[in-house]
Amino acid sequence: MPTVTLSASPASPRPAAGPFVLRLWLRRIRTRRALAALHPDQLRDIGLEPWDLRAEIDKPFWRA
Repeated sequence: MPTVTLSASPASPRPAAGPFVLRLWLRRIRTRRALAALHPDQLRDIGLEPWDLRAEIDKPFWRA
């Protein structure tokens, strides 16, 4: 049986998107918290159903 070795992947040719990703994650966190604070009447005004809201605010911040 051949031996498989795991090595570190080569450096990415593109620059790190660290600051962009952090800002995106923070925006998602803030948006989901703001949605969670809305009254059901307000949700209906913006076209969201409670189950849609629950699905959105239950997502981890790294998932779009």
